[in-house]
Amino acid sequence: MAHEHTHEHEHSHDHSHNHENFDAVKRQELAKIIISAFFLFAGIIIDEHTALPEYLHLICFCISYITVGFGVVRNAIEDIISGSFFNECLMITIASLGALVIKEFDEGCSVMLLYAVGEYIHGLALSKSKKQIREIEAHEHGAHVHETGETESYIARFAKFYTPIICALALLVIVIPPLFMHGEWKEWVYRGLSVLVIGCPCAIVISVPLSFSCAIDSCTRKGIYIYHSNALEKLHKNGDGEGIIVPDKNEYGIDFAKKAAKKAVKIARENIVIALGVKAVVFILAVFLEKGIPMWLAAFSDVGIAGLAILNSLRSLRIK
Repeated sequence: MAHEHTHEHEHSHDHSHNHENFDAVKRQELAKIIISAFFLFAGIIIDEHTALPEYLHLICFCISYITVGFGVVRNAIEDIISGSFFNECLMITIASLGALVIKEFDEGCSVMLLYAVGEYIHGLALSKSKKQIREIEAHEHGAHVHETGETESYIARFAKFYTPIICALALLVIVIPPLFMHGEWKEWVYRGLSVLVIGCPCAIVISVPLSFSCAIDSCTRKGIYIYHSNALEKLHKNGDGEGIIVPDKNEYGIDFAKKAAKKAVKIARENIVIALGVKAVVFILAVFLEKGIPMWLAAFSDVGIAGLAILNSLRSLRIK
């Protein structure tokens, strides 16, 4: 008994330590977002509303970009080295650096800042249910929770064909008008970069796991313990209850878990359809309007969709 108590105490300490680390990381991310936003707005004000030397607003833009963008660029480079060429980090890196190259400094910084905001929201949205799952498995069994699952692998499979399509569309937008329609290279490079930003799958990356996490949270409050994020997906597909513990194996608990699985899958698909639909509309506007939309608006459209998708995903918390 003493050994078991010590074992449970160690795991309790580990989870408390992990939670503290998570909180510290989120505080650091929020601080970076605030610093980046401050220097972005400072750079814009200095550039457009003062007669101060040009290098001052360039310094502000550099600080803004590096504060939130260093980690994203590093991840993109590491992914390229590991052979993973197509993901949202690479798309955001190309789009934002491209904007800097064509001297749209505020646009490039805005894209990276909005992406950081989206990732921050992502972390907050998923933290509660993941914490609950970790606590349930460690105080129940003292085992480690595997948080990667079907929803994450689904996103990875989706990105493998989605991201190359977006990159190809952006390249066509950049190349075809200047070569065959007498368009200006700078304008169409800008529009092509906007397409990359529009195509960034932040909304999908955030909302798909969240719809499952909310369903897991709903089950947890009913005393139904779901240890893996892919457990609901498997339950919905083939009735496989692996990774799901229902008190006394009662039929009510099993039925509730099946309803949760069905609703999570339905909402995840809704979010994907909504996100792709809005992206298609914004893509048409970016390419065919006489004057292309601002790149920050392209980035905001994705973050805005992510906000709507998050609200829609919260419906998974309400299961009758």
